[in-house]
Amino acid sequence: MIYNLTLNDRTQKILLRELETTEKLISKVATKLSSTQKTCDIYAMSDLGIAHNVTRMKGGFFTGAVYKWEHSDIPFIPVDATINVCGTALYWINFDMQVSEFKKKCEKVLSDTSKYNWNFTNGNHFISLCHLENDDNHIGMKKGYYMLVHASACEYKEQLYPTVGNWYHQDIKTGRVDDCRYLRYIEGKKAEKFYKIAEMLKTFNAERNYTFCQRVLKTEMGKEVLNVAHYGMPTVHEVLIGVQKTEGLATLLTSSGKNVYIVKKMENAKNNYIPHGFGLELPEKSDFTYHKNAIQIGEKKFCSGSITIGEDAISRHSFPETDENLRKYVRKIAEINELEICAELKQICSFSANGFQVWRG
Repeated sequence: MIYNLTLNDRTQKILLRELETTEKLISKVATKLSSTQKTCDIYAMSDLGIAHNVTRMKGGFFTGAVYKWEHSDIPFIPVDATINVCGTALYWINFDMQVSEFKKKCEKVLSDTSKYNWNFTNGNHFISLCHLENDDNHIGMKKGYYMLVHASACEYKEQLYPTVGNWYHQDIKTGRVDDCRYLRYIEGKKAEKFYKIAEMLKTFNAERNYTFCQRVLKTEMGKEVLNVAHYGMPTVHEVLIGVQKTEGLATLLTSSGKNVYIVKKMENAKNNYIPHGFGLELPEKSDFTYHKNAIQIGEKKFCSGSITIGEDAISRHSFPETDENLRKYVRKIAEINELEICAELKQICSFSANGFQVWRG
Protein backbone atom coordinates (compact mmCIF):
# COMPACT_ATOMS: atom_id res chain seq x y z
CA MET A 1 0.00 0.00 0.00
CA ILE A 2 1.16 3.53 -0.76
CA TYR A 3 0.71 6.08 2.03
CA ASN A 4 0.67 9.47 0.34
CA LEU A 5 2.10 12.13 2.68
CA THR A 6 3.44 14.24 -0.18
CA LEU A 7 2.65 17.77 -1.31
CA ASN A 8 1.16 16.22 -4.47
CA ASP A 9 3.23 18.44 -6.72
CA ARG A 10 3.90 17.51 -10.36
CA THR A 11 7.10 15.58 -9.62
CA GLN A 12 5.50 13.64 -6.80
CA LYS A 13 2.50 12.64 -8.89
CA ILE A 14 4.88 11.17 -11.47
CA LEU A 15 6.96 9.34 -8.85
CA LEU A 16 3.92 8.02 -6.98
CA ARG A 17 2.91 6.14 -10.13
CA GLU A 18 6.36 4.56 -10.30
CA LEU A 19 6.28 3.66 -6.60
CA GLU A 20 3.16 1.59 -7.25
CA THR A 21 5.33 -0.67 -9.43
CA THR A 22 8.08 -0.73 -6.79
CA GLU A 23 5.49 -1.83 -4.22
CA LYS A 24 4.32 -4.66 -6.50
CA LEU A 25 7.90 -5.82 -7.13
CA ILE A 26 8.85 -5.92 -3.43
CA SER A 27 5.59 -7.74 -2.59
CA LYS A 28 6.23 -10.20 -5.42
CA VAL A 29 9.70 -11.12 -4.15
CA ALA A 30 8.56 -11.40 -0.51
CA THR A 31 5.69 -13.65 -1.60
CA LYS A 32 7.96 -15.82 -3.72
CA LEU A 33 10.42 -16.35 -0.86
CA SER A 34 7.63 -17.19 1.59
CA SER A 35 5.29 -19.21 -0.67
CA THR A 36 2.46 -17.17 0.82
CA GLN A 37 1.09 -13.71 0.08
CA LYS A 38 3.23 -10.89 1.50
CA THR A 39 2.70 -7.16 1.16
CA CYS A 40 4.78 -3.99 1.01
CA ASP A 41 4.01 -0.54 2.40
CA ILE A 42 5.63 2.59 1.00
CA TYR A 43 5.36 5.87 2.89
CA ALA A 44 5.87 8.69 0.40
CA MET A 45 6.82 11.75 2.45
CA SER A 46 6.49 15.48 1.77
CA ASP A 47 10.04 15.56 0.36
CA LEU A 48 9.56 12.66 -2.07
CA GLY A 49 11.76 13.54 -5.01
CA ILE A 50 14.46 12.69 -7.50
CA ALA A 51 17.43 10.77 -6.10
CA HIS A 52 21.01 11.76 -6.83
CA ASN A 53 21.97 8.14 -7.58
CA VAL A 54 20.88 6.76 -10.98
CA THR A 55 21.21 3.09 -9.92
CA ARG A 56 18.75 3.76 -7.11
CA MET A 57 16.13 5.25 -9.41
CA LYS A 58 16.57 2.53 -12.04
CA GLY A 59 15.69 0.04 -9.30
CA GLY A 60 12.54 2.00 -8.39
CA PHE A 61 13.75 3.81 -5.26
CA PHE A 62 13.49 7.55 -4.65
CA THR A 63 14.50 9.93 -1.89
CA GLY A 64 11.89 10.90 0.69
CA ALA A 65 10.24 7.52 1.18
CA VAL A 66 10.04 4.50 3.47
CA TYR A 67 10.03 1.02 1.93
CA LYS A 68 8.71 -1.58 4.35
CA TRP A 69 7.71 -5.16 3.61
CA GLU A 70 6.30 -8.02 5.61
CA HIS A 71 8.79 -10.49 7.04
CA SER A 72 9.54 -13.14 4.43
CA ASP A 73 10.46 -16.70 5.42
CA ILE A 74 13.78 -16.15 3.65
CA PRO A 75 15.17 -12.66 4.39
CA PHE A 76 16.03 -10.48 1.41
CA ILE A 77 17.50 -7.02 0.73
CA PRO A 78 16.66 -4.86 -2.34
CA VAL A 79 20.21 -3.83 -3.20
CA ASP A 80 19.36 -1.01 -5.62
CA ALA A 81 18.16 1.03 -2.67
CA THR A 82 21.96 1.67 -2.47
CA ILE A 83 21.94 1.49 1.30
CA ASN A 84 24.39 3.25 3.57
CA VAL A 85 23.77 5.41 6.66
CA CYS A 86 23.50 9.20 6.78
CA GLY A 87 22.12 11.58 9.38
CA THR A 88 22.37 14.75 11.40
CA ALA A 89 23.65 15.53 14.90
CA LEU A 90 23.15 18.66 16.99
CA TYR A 91 25.10 19.77 20.09
CA TRP A 92 24.79 22.77 22.37
CA ILE A 93 27.94 24.91 22.72
CA ASN A 94 28.36 26.10 26.30
CA PHE A 95 29.86 29.51 25.46
CA ASP A 96 29.42 32.26 22.83
CA MET A 97 31.29 30.82 19.84
CA GLN A 98 32.79 33.34 17.42
CA VAL A 99 32.72 32.66 13.66
CA SER A 100 36.49 32.96 13.25
CA GLU A 101 37.12 30.56 16.13
CA PHE A 102 34.57 28.04 14.84
CA LYS A 103 36.18 28.12 11.39
CA LYS A 104 39.67 27.58 12.79
CA LYS A 105 38.60 24.69 15.04
CA CYS A 106 36.71 22.90 12.26
CA GLU A 107 39.53 23.28 9.74
CA LYS A 108 41.98 21.73 12.17
CA VAL A 109 39.84 18.60 12.68
CA LEU A 110 38.92 18.33 8.98
CA SER A 111 42.61 18.09 8.12
CA ASP A 112 43.02 15.00 10.32
CA THR A 113 41.77 12.01 8.29
CA SER A 114 43.78 9.36 10.14
CA LYS A 115 40.70 7.48 11.38
CA TYR A 116 37.72 8.87 9.47
CA ASN A 117 37.33 9.99 5.89
CA TRP A 118 35.48 13.20 6.73
CA ASN A 119 32.93 14.05 4.04
CA PHE A 120 31.19 17.07 5.54
CA THR A 121 32.03 19.11 2.43
CA ASN A 122 30.74 16.59 -0.13
CA GLY A 123 27.32 16.49 -1.80
CA ASN A 124 24.66 18.07 0.40
CA HIS A 125 26.56 17.50 3.66
CA PHE A 126 27.63 20.38 5.90
CA ILE A 127 28.89 21.65 9.25
CA SER A 128 26.99 24.63 10.63
CA LEU A 129 27.26 27.01 13.56
CA CYS A 130 23.68 27.88 14.55
CA HIS A 131 22.00 30.12 17.08
CA LEU A 132 18.79 29.77 19.09
CA GLU A 133 17.45 33.16 20.13
CA ASN A 134 15.31 32.09 23.10
CA ASP A 135 15.21 29.30 25.69
CA ASP A 136 12.77 26.52 24.88
CA ASN A 137 11.88 24.88 28.16
CA HIS A 138 9.41 22.58 26.42
CA ILE A 139 12.21 20.58 24.78
CA GLY A 140 15.07 21.65 27.04
CA MET A 141 17.04 23.71 24.49
CA LYS A 142 18.87 26.71 25.89
CA LYS A 143 19.36 30.03 24.17
CA GLY A 144 22.79 30.18 22.54
CA TYR A 145 25.02 28.53 19.96
CA TYR A 146 24.75 25.03 18.51
CA MET A 147 26.87 22.86 16.21
CA LEU A 148 24.93 20.99 13.53
CA VAL A 149 26.53 18.38 11.26
CA HIS A 150 25.24 16.26 8.38
CA ALA A 151 27.29 13.40 6.93
CA SER A 152 27.32 9.71 5.96
CA ALA A 153 29.52 6.73 6.73
CA CYS A 154 31.40 6.90 3.45
CA GLU A 155 34.08 4.53 4.77
CA TYR A 156 31.68 1.60 4.18
CA LYS A 157 29.79 2.83 1.13
CA GLU A 158 31.32 0.39 -1.37
CA GLN A 159 30.61 -2.61 0.87
CA LEU A 160 26.85 -2.20 0.56
CA TYR A 161 26.39 -0.60 -2.87
CA PRO A 162 25.74 -3.13 -5.69
CA THR A 163 29.05 -2.53 -7.42
CA VAL A 164 30.68 -5.11 -9.65
CA GLY A 165 33.13 -7.27 -7.73
CA ASN A 166 31.88 -6.61 -4.21
CA TRP A 167 31.26 -9.47 -1.77
CA TYR A 168 27.65 -10.18 -2.78
CA HIS A 169 27.53 -9.14 -6.44
CA GLN A 170 27.52 -12.71 -7.78
CA ASP A 171 24.48 -13.54 -5.63
CA ILE A 172 22.16 -10.80 -6.90
CA LYS A 173 18.84 -12.07 -8.25
CA THR A 174 16.29 -10.14 -10.28
CA GLY A 175 12.50 -9.97 -10.24
CA ARG A 176 10.75 -8.20 -13.12
CA VAL A 177 7.40 -6.87 -14.26
CA ASP A 178 8.64 -5.91 -17.76
CA ASP A 179 11.83 -5.05 -19.64
CA CYS A 180 12.11 -1.68 -17.89
CA ARG A 181 11.10 -2.29 -14.26
CA TYR A 182 12.92 -4.76 -12.04
CA LEU A 183 13.96 -5.42 -8.44
CA ARG A 184 17.46 -6.73 -7.76
CA TYR A 185 17.95 -8.41 -4.40
CA ILE A 186 20.03 -10.78 -2.31
CA GLU A 187 18.52 -13.40 -0.03
CA GLY A 188 19.26 -15.77 2.83
CA LYS A 189 22.64 -15.66 4.59
CA LYS A 190 23.99 -12.92 2.35
CA ALA A 191 20.98 -10.73 3.21
CA GLU A 192 21.52 -11.40 6.93
CA LYS A 193 25.19 -10.39 6.63
CA PHE A 194 24.21 -7.28 4.69
CA TYR A 195 21.79 -6.19 7.41
CA LYS A 196 24.37 -6.76 10.16
CA ILE A 197 26.67 -4.30 8.39
CA ALA A 198 23.81 -1.82 7.88
CA GLU A 199 22.84 -2.14 11.54
CA MET A 200 26.42 -1.58 12.67
CA LEU A 201 26.61 1.56 10.55
CA LYS A 202 23.78 3.21 12.49
CA THR A 203 26.00 3.21 15.58
CA PHE A 204 29.16 3.97 13.58
CA ASN A 205 27.74 7.09 11.93
CA ALA A 206 26.27 8.40 15.18
CA GLU A 207 29.68 7.94 16.86
CA ARG A 208 31.38 9.47 13.82
CA ASN A 209 29.28 12.65 14.05
CA TYR A 210 29.75 12.81 17.83
CA THR A 211 33.52 12.36 17.49
CA PHE A 212 33.86 15.18 14.99
CA CYS A 213 31.87 17.62 17.12
CA GLN A 214 33.74 16.59 20.28
CA ARG A 215 37.12 17.14 18.63
CA VAL A 216 36.03 20.59 17.45
CA LEU A 217 34.34 21.78 20.65
CA LYS A 218 36.30 19.83 23.29
CA THR A 219 35.40 21.11 26.77
CA GLU A 220 32.90 23.58 25.28
CA MET A 221 30.77 20.70 23.99
CA GLY A 222 27.43 20.72 25.77
CA LYS A 223 24.32 18.56 25.70
CA GLU A 224 23.52 16.35 22.71
CA VAL A 225 20.16 17.49 21.37
CA LEU A 226 19.82 14.79 18.70
CA ASN A 227 21.84 12.33 16.62
CA VAL A 228 19.42 10.78 14.14
CA ALA A 229 19.83 8.83 10.88
CA HIS A 230 17.68 9.67 7.88
CA TYR A 231 19.03 6.98 5.57
CA GLY A 232 19.56 3.28 6.25
CA MET A 233 17.81 0.17 7.54
CA PRO A 234 16.25 0.48 11.00
CA THR A 235 14.99 -3.13 10.67
CA VAL A 236 15.80 -6.07 8.42
CA HIS A 237 12.67 -5.45 6.34
CA GLU A 238 12.64 -1.64 6.16
CA VAL A 239 14.62 0.93 4.17
CA LEU A 240 14.57 4.67 4.85
CA ILE A 241 15.82 7.06 2.19
CA GLY A 242 15.68 10.66 3.38
CA VAL A 243 13.37 9.81 6.28
CA GLN A 244 13.91 9.84 10.05
CA LYS A 245 12.33 7.22 12.30
CA THR A 246 12.24 8.50 15.84
CA GLU A 247 9.89 9.44 18.64
CA GLY A 248 12.36 12.10 19.76
CA LEU A 249 13.65 15.30 18.19
CA ALA A 250 14.75 15.48 14.54
CA THR A 251 15.97 18.11 12.10
CA LEU A 252 13.97 19.46 9.18
CA LEU A 253 16.64 20.78 6.83
CA THR A 254 15.85 23.67 4.49
CA SER A 255 18.56 25.17 2.27
CA SER A 256 22.00 26.72 2.51
CA GLY A 257 22.11 29.47 5.10
CA LYS A 258 18.40 29.30 5.89
CA ASN A 259 16.83 28.48 9.24
CA VAL A 260 16.83 24.84 10.34
CA TYR A 261 13.82 23.50 12.23
CA ILE A 262 13.77 21.10 15.15
CA VAL A 263 10.64 18.95 15.03
CA LYS A 264 9.06 15.88 16.57
CA LYS A 265 5.96 13.79 15.96
CA MET A 266 2.75 14.90 17.57
CA GLU A 267 1.31 12.73 20.30
CA ASN A 268 -0.93 10.00 18.83
CA ALA A 269 0.51 10.50 15.30
CA LYS A 270 -0.24 7.64 12.91
CA ASN A 271 3.46 6.82 12.37
CA ASN A 272 6.89 7.90 13.65
CA TYR A 273 8.39 8.84 10.27
CA ILE A 274 9.72 12.38 9.84
CA PRO A 275 10.87 13.94 6.51
CA HIS A 276 14.43 15.23 6.53
CA GLY A 277 14.10 18.22 4.20
CA PHE A 278 12.48 19.58 1.04
CA GLY A 279 13.85 17.20 -1.61
CA LEU A 280 14.51 17.55 -5.34
CA GLU A 281 11.89 18.07 -8.03
CA LEU A 282 11.93 17.85 -11.81
CA PRO A 283 12.63 21.04 -13.72
CA GLU A 284 9.58 22.64 -15.32
CA LYS A 285 8.23 20.61 -18.27
CA SER A 286 10.73 17.77 -17.72
CA ASP A 287 9.30 14.27 -17.42
CA PHE A 288 10.64 11.08 -15.84
CA THR A 289 10.40 7.79 -17.75
CA TYR A 290 11.89 4.30 -17.70
CA HIS A 291 13.67 2.60 -20.56
CA LYS A 292 15.41 -0.73 -20.77
CA ASN A 293 18.54 -0.33 -18.59
CA ALA A 294 18.08 3.44 -18.33
CA ILE A 295 15.97 6.27 -16.96
CA GLN A 296 15.19 9.48 -18.78
CA ILE A 297 14.81 12.95 -17.30
CA GLY A 298 13.77 15.53 -19.86
CA GLU A 299 15.83 14.85 -22.98
CA LYS A 300 18.67 13.04 -21.18
CA LYS A 301 19.04 9.30 -20.60
CA PHE A 302 21.05 7.91 -17.67
CA CYS A 303 22.39 4.38 -17.34
CA SER A 304 24.63 4.88 -14.30
CA GLY A 305 26.36 7.50 -12.19
CA SER A 306 24.62 10.58 -10.81
CA ILE A 307 22.33 13.33 -11.99
CA THR A 308 23.36 16.98 -11.88
CA ILE A 309 21.54 18.95 -9.20
CA GLY A 310 20.48 22.33 -10.54
CA GLU A 311 20.17 20.94 -14.06
CA ASP A 312 18.52 17.50 -14.08
CA ALA A 313 16.72 18.13 -10.79
CA ILE A 314 16.22 21.29 -8.74
CA SER A 315 15.70 22.03 -5.06
CA ARG A 316 12.08 22.10 -4.02
CA HIS A 317 11.76 25.64 -2.70
CA SER A 318 10.44 27.67 -5.61
CA PHE A 319 9.18 30.52 -3.42
CA PRO A 320 10.87 33.76 -2.36
CA GLU A 321 12.92 32.58 0.58
CA THR A 322 12.07 35.14 3.20
CA ASP A 323 12.01 33.77 6.74
CA GLU A 324 8.21 34.08 6.86
CA ASN A 325 7.68 32.27 3.55
CA LEU A 326 9.98 29.54 4.79
CA ARG A 327 7.96 29.25 8.01
CA LYS A 328 4.70 28.94 6.05
CA TYR A 329 6.17 26.15 3.94
CA VAL A 330 7.50 24.33 7.00
CA ARG A 331 4.11 24.65 8.72
CA LYS A 332 2.52 23.03 5.66
CA ILE A 333 4.98 20.11 5.86
CA ALA A 334 4.35 19.83 9.61
CA GLU A 335 0.60 19.62 9.09
CA ILE A 336 0.86 16.84 6.50
CA ASN A 337 3.28 14.80 8.60
CA GLU A 338 1.72 15.43 12.03
CA LEU A 339 4.78 17.26 13.32
CA GLU A 340 5.27 19.69 16.16
CA ILE A 341 7.70 22.51 15.31
CA CYS A 342 9.82 22.80 18.44
CA ALA A 343 12.59 25.29 17.62
CA GLU A 344 14.01 27.44 14.83
CA LEU A 345 17.79 27.63 14.54
CA LYS A 346 19.46 30.43 12.59
CA GLN A 347 22.52 29.32 10.61
CA ILE A 348 25.46 31.65 11.33
CA CYS A 349 28.12 30.06 9.11
CA SER A 350 28.82 26.71 7.49
CA PHE A 351 31.23 24.45 5.67
CA SER A 352 29.80 22.64 2.64
CA ALA A 353 30.66 21.68 -0.93
CA ASN A 354 30.57 25.44 -1.62
CA GLY A 355 33.35 26.09 0.86
CA PHE A 356 33.09 28.18 4.03
CA GLN A 357 30.26 30.71 4.04
CA VAL A 358 29.13 33.27 6.63
CA TRP A 359 25.38 33.80 6.64
CA ARG A 360 24.96 36.17 9.59
CA GLY A 361 27.44 38.34 11.45
